[in-house]
Amino acid sequence: MFDAFVLAAGFGTRLRPLTATLPKPLVPVCGVPMLDWAVDALIRSGLRRVLVNAHHAPEPLLAWAAGRPGVEVSVEADILGTGGGLRLVRDKLSPRFVVVNGDVLHTVDPQRLLDAVIPGGCALALRRDPAAATYGPVAMDAEGSVVTLRSYAGPEPVGEVTSDSHFTGVWAADRSILDDVPEGFADVASTAWRTLLPARRLRGVLTGGPWLDVGDPHGWWAANLAVLRGEVDLGVDPFLRAEAGLDVAGRSKGVRPDGVEVHGAVWIGEGARIARGAVLRDAVIGPGAVVGRTRVERSVVWASAIVEEALSDGAVGPSGERLAFGSQRDIRP
Repeated sequence: MFDAFVLAAGFGTRLRPLTATLPKPLVPVCGVPMLDWAVDALIRSGLRRVLVNAHHAPEPLLAWAAGRPGVEVSVEADILGTGGGLRLVRDKLSPRFVVVNGDVLHTVDPQRLLDAVIPGGCALALRRDPAAATYGPVAMDAEGSVVTLRSYAGPEPVGEVTSDSHFTGVWAADRSILDDVPEGFADVASTAWRTLLPARRLRGVLTGGPWLDVGDPHGWWAANLAVLRGEVDLGVDPFLRAEAGLDVAGRSKGVRPDGVEVHGAVWIGEGARIARGAVLRDAVIGPGAVVGRTRVERSVVWASAIVEEALSDGAVGPSGERLAFGSQRDIRP
């Protein structure tokens, strides 16, 4: 039986052009595929059996899962949504299980969520945030019951109501809630959660710690810089996968490129080539990338991309496209 389910079957539309060559869950953040961040966090929490769903470009996901004990990919012939994918594998799931969105980096404690699940219910990891309205505010009462979710009818609140939080994309459930999810395409919120809400079986658990939304290119860029510079701690050291570079504490990783000026934190992937006289400052240089005698600052260079002109506050994508940013508004440390 699987203790956890990672939602990874989407088309990655919001993350284009970064998903031109990879399915969204394999897009790297500081050299580590997002799926690795998600699965490693689950395994560290003690959940050893993880099921990942796939639909768009499943072959790379199957190759990624090969050799990972306890991890299996469920390939969906049709896109099934957040509820239908779970209903399809209902009999493979543990009596209580955790669900994680594959494009969110976080430090939510899955065991705490599992402990909060009441019989026949769910527990949603919520996060207080001044920008909660951007993600859709979720309100809960003094007993921990969710009382406001989208426009669905909720129960009468008990005591004080807090409404300054949003859903993090991480939740846990009693497997029986999937009885309220129809087969085929289904949204879990409009089916199971909508039924649980008025019955006070939908619980909220306020969580803290880092939360990074990597659903679009700006969020991806911001997450790379946040992880690179040590602004968030997600429990994994990405520099263990670097061929060279300098981490936020100034410690060298591997052999520093000869004749290259390095400032701040720099992550350099395997086989990357950097010309003498180049200047790197807070940069992620993907495996096999080529950087000429220029400056790369606060930027991310995709694997095998070529950079001949100065790059600042941006990225070079999988087909050589240059992306410009300039603010890390998506960081939720």
